[in-house]
Amino acid sequence: MSSASRLLVGGSDGSGTRSVVKLLQQLGTHMVIDDMGTYDVHGQEMVGGKGWPDVVRPVLDEVHNADYEFGSLSDGTKAFVRAELGKMNAAHERKKRPSAAGGVDYGIKAPVSMLLVPGFREIWGQMRFIHVVRDGRDIAFSGNQSPVNKFYRNSYADGEAQYQRWEGRLDKVRPMQLWSDWNADLLDWERRNADGETFDFLVLRLEDLLDPEERYAQMARVADFVGSPKTREQICCLSREGVKDMGSHTHGNKPSDVTKRYGKWHDPLSRDPELSEALHREGRKGLDAFG
Repeated sequence: MSSASRLLVGGSDGSGTRSVVKLLQQLGTHMVIDDMGTYDVHGQEMVGGKGWPDVVRPVLDEVHNADYEFGSLSDGTKAFVRAELGKMNAAHERKKRPSAAGGVDYGIKAPVSMLLVPGFREIWGQMRFIHVVRDGRDIAFSGNQSPVNKFYRNSYADGEAQYQRWEGRLDKVRPMQLWSDWNADLLDWERRNADGETFDFLVLRLEDLLDPEERYAQMARVADFVGSPKTREQICCLSREGVKDMGSHTHGNKPSDVTKRYGKWHDPLSRDPELSEALHREGRKGLDAFG
């Protein structure tokens, strides 16, 4: 792939995409950012300022999943997505500056962009995508349930019935189910479409960036993916700096407390076998796909 490739970073809300943007910046990647709190682009240029939700929902209403080809959308939806992403793309082109990472022209990040990867490939022609994944069981117990609130009903043909099925304490199943279906379906699309020329992708499990034994290797993978000018020695030094910020869910926590934000699902599920069974059953596809 040429240096003209644009980079997209996406993943379920709460997956830690913000921390990945900080890493990309350390590795010399120029990221276009609208919001310095989240490092997101909000897409204000789209749908009269309404942004991502009003672009994503019409797509989900047609395909109900993340594994779809752009050409399978109706003509009206294809024209709509091209036009709206095109508006945002034009604004980003005006904000970009040279990127030290030789494999990337510039990058943008928005968690929900993971549902529009086929659309970005259509308008960009050539792209790289970093697919950030965090254990869905942690996502289920996260305070950030924006995807469920905004997109759950659109994601299933019987979305309202599915939503009503999981009430009370079983409402934790909704985010797990959505996490599993979105991420596993997108992985299928990525594997089918990656050609090393017009599209390439990298799956990055956030827990691996927390593991002292894995952190350097994962940072080196990202560096290679974006063509970072950093040497292996410099990457090694970066990897030893420690984990200070792994996303918005770490706000208000000391650096030493960050890893405690992971694996919090163990205790509540151990006390509730029915919830555990339902959550693991509905999330099995994603848990198997990402290990």
